[in-house]
Amino acid sequence: MTAELHVDDARIVLPEGLDPEGVYDVLLNGAHVWSFTPERDVEDGTEISWPAALERFLRGRAAIELRDHTGVVATGEHVFRGRTDLEVEVVDRAGHQLILDKYDRLTRPLAAEGRETLDLLMDQVLELLDALNNRAGVPAFVSYGTLLGAARSGELIGHDNDIDLTYVSLKSSPVDVIREAYRVERALLAEGFAVRRGSAARLNVRLPQEDGTLRFVDVFTAHWVDGVLYTPQDTGFVLPVSTILPLTTLQLHGREVPAPADYERLLRETYGPGWREPDPSFKYDTPRWLSRRIAGWFGGLRAHRKPWDLFYSTAGRTLTRKPSPFARWVHEHYPSDRAVLDVGAGNCRDSLFFARQGRAVTALDFSMGVLERTLRRAGSRVLELRAVYTNLNDTREVLALGAALAHHDRLTDVYCRLTLDALEPAGRENVLRLASMALRRGGHLFLEFRTDLDRNAHHHFDLPRKYLDPAEVVREIEVRGGTVLHQEAGHGLAPFEDEDPHICRIVASWA
Repeated sequence: MTAELHVDDARIVLPEGLDPEGVYDVLLNGAHVWSFTPERDVEDGTEISWPAALERFLRGRAAIELRDHTGVVATGEHVFRGRTDLEVEVVDRAGHQLILDKYDRLTRPLAAEGRETLDLLMDQVLELLDALNNRAGVPAFVSYGTLLGAARSGELIGHDNDIDLTYVSLKSSPVDVIREAYRVERALLAEGFAVRRGSAARLNVRLPQEDGTLRFVDVFTAHWVDGVLYTPQDTGFVLPVSTILPLTTLQLHGREVPAPADYERLLRETYGPGWREPDPSFKYDTPRWLSRRIAGWFGGLRAHRKPWDLFYSTAGRTLTRKPSPFARWVHEHYPSDRAVLDVGAGNCRDSLFFARQGRAVTALDFSMGVLERTLRRAGSRVLELRAVYTNLNDTREVLALGAALAHHDRLTDVYCRLTLDALEPAGRENVLRLASMALRRGGHLFLEFRTDLDRNAHHHFDLPRKYLDPAEVVREIEVRGGTVLHQEAGHGLAPFEDEDPHICRIVASWA
């Protein structure tokens, strides 16, 4: 018997008798938008909040269904935000259906595509597999969710949003695995593929579709160290090489694709003994030792990035593109023709300002989408503006960037507005390390950050901010050999909408 589902703007009250380990899909007006498991996702067992990523869509009338693998469990209706004139639709700007993925991000599921579109996508995937196996010379196969679909039904998983491939490295040292990964990247670039790097052992290939959108293929590296098979970012199991090699084949969407030799064993290790049952709510429970080991070996752009990706894809889209008061202050008080490294550039409002003053600007951020949108908008109007994707929490990447800046012919100013207070302690240390490396021959570090006096104030956006003691920041600069040339703090330095944060400005040099 179908239960009645009670819903309001903030939450769903769950019916009694749900299986704590069961997987439940939430449908709004017939469209699957989200899945959860009570044991993992429901704190008190009686209600669950609407995910933050869905909130901007929850306006209007909605028929809500709760389903499990047997069918409809409960139904209800609700008018969100009192908007009786609208119907809830979770779609992108082009009207494509969106679904919440395992990282709590809204993505365009494969189920939203027609057969012809998926045919084109699979043809592109086969070309990529051919390039990996025969041009790059590494054994490559379908993996993770794509392998699950092939092993279960011979079709792509409908709620998935990308394709997963893995290639095998037989190198015995992580350093050699990294060197090979860069060789593989060069081989793919030579074949005309658009490639970006997620870590030293993970690539992402962009496949253009006929409607002008992009589909993404994650290319992971599988390798062994001391008998453990690692596939960054989330898996590490004691498995023999014979689990993967020699490759076999499976059918996927009417095509023959390479697969691991004992793919069932690999899937059991990755997803558990119930891997044959669909689970749209699945999330990796990566043990701490594995996360630390893989991060130490290969670094990556992912750490602490999700909240900012979500922000810049939602509320952050409406941010002003006029230069900040800090950028204008820097230009007025420290005019220069030196290059500018804008650390934590966000929507590049200040990067564009400095570039329009005739300065060569590098906009650095780890939220790739916002940088790319900015560069597309800027087009040819800005002569010297480029983007660099760097995770400041990753010391490996910061050291490489600092070394490049230290050897650059052109002197650089390091500009860092409201970024130091958005980083973990290791990230803050890396910003100052970067400044120390880049500014030894001249140039300035321009810092603006929220102080600890702003901790309990009103904030327009709910973001993962820290609140810093200016005296501690000064001490950290001086410990690294820097000299503070200017320091001020107070309100009125960075007002925004309905808040006036307590801000500290610091100018430092290492020359």
